[in-house]
Amino acid sequence: MLRAVVTRPSRLAAAGCALLTALLACAGDGERRLPVVLVVVDTLRADRLDPEAAGPLAPELARRLADGRRYRHAFAPSPWTLPSFASLYTGRFPARHGAGSVVMREGRRDFTRLDDALPTLAERLAAHGYATGAIVGNAALAPEFGMARGFAGYDYAPATNAFTRRADVVVQRAIAWIDARGDAPFFLVVHLFDPHMNYDAPPPFRGRYTAPLHSSRSLPVEGARALRRRPEAVSAPDRRFIAAAYDEEVAFATTQVARLLDALDARGLLERGLVILTSDHGEELFEHGGFEHGHALWQEVLHLPLVVWGAGIAGGEETTPVSLVDLAPTILAATAAAPLPAADGLSLWGQLTRGAALPERALVAEGSLYGPERRALIRWPHKLVWNLENGERELYELRADAGEHSPVEDESLEGALARELAAQAPAAPARSPAELDPETLGALRELGYAE
Repeated sequence: MLRAVVTRPSRLAAAGCALLTALLACAGDGERRLPVVLVVVDTLRADRLDPEAAGPLAPELARRLADGRRYRHAFAPSPWTLPSFASLYTGRFPARHGAGSVVMREGRRDFTRLDDALPTLAERLAAHGYATGAIVGNAALAPEFGMARGFAGYDYAPATNAFTRRADVVVQRAIAWIDARGDAPFFLVVHLFDPHMNYDAPPPFRGRYTAPLHSSRSLPVEGARALRRRPEAVSAPDRRFIAAAYDEEVAFATTQVARLLDALDARGLLERGLVILTSDHGEELFEHGGFEHGHALWQEVLHLPLVVWGAGIAGGEETTPVSLVDLAPTILAATAAAPLPAADGLSLWGQLTRGAALPERALVAEGSLYGPERRALIRWPHKLVWNLENGERELYELRADAGEHSPVEDESLEGALARELAAQAPAAPARSPAELDPETLGALRELGYAE
């Protein structure tokens, strides 16, 4: 019993928990009912949770990170929230799920919804007998976009740059939701918005890294539109201040992630369940002359943290490149639920529990929110970025040039990767503009998305 683990710990209970963990890891397809918690921290760059950075930036979380299986090369399928989450839920790259394409209506930017014909991760788990819930805070995750499909409980509070339901509140709601489930198998998505603009961490994180800096900026860091449109006008001291303010938000959010993991551990869920920590995309902090996200496919926007804990999963580091499209197949394999049809992603469950090798493959990123449409193909260690508007292509070797500062001059390889990317002709999903309520539309406008 879940509550017995919390309130009446004993050697017998601990032994039973260990036995249950082993049984869950080895159980046949019809027997697995692992509880699943998927934590997605909006706008969290992978480098902020690197081992060398996590200690000083996220000390409460660093110990937990060392206990989990960390994927060193995890990638977002898109540089912004709606198509990335849709990929997470369907196991498909953006061109094959239909969500997040920009359409112009009545003089404003609107976005297409998830293709109604495609089944989702939550729908599969609900049909498998799981209680399904999500606690989310981004207007791009509005039910009108199809993001609530399959969730029996969808706790949605559209955030803006100026207001969000903070991570501590979200974590408390998540713990209460889990405790209300009793022994029933469940799937819960916990979405923390905080590292997104505006950068405005609460005390004691507010000023932790910005206070010693000399800058014309002050907290909170606001004005995302102006920063996005004229990044070249931001001075070097101001850029350092803005990056430090982002780090304050990350420090607050990761402290709350650690609090959630502690609560899951106290309930035995890190041993008998499946817990995943990741992000939907990162954030450019002027490394390539731009700011925020949605506009480019640089590593600072696409490279994600991905850490997994759970039944039969040992800690350590994986260097195999993976994508958010792999998470739905992984969760469905772990729970023995029916797989998604024609998924682009692969299940990582065999690798996590048995060390099974993954095949070499190419990963795709696409779906710009601003600026020219770009597509990227990552065939490790190479990455090709293709500007579909002007035809320009750039090739990088990420192992030697992780910051993407020096394009590789290799016409043969570039041509081969370009042909491979072009050959990934997507199936044409339904692309229907979402009909948004005034609150969600207002939040998207305030975020600068529906300009």
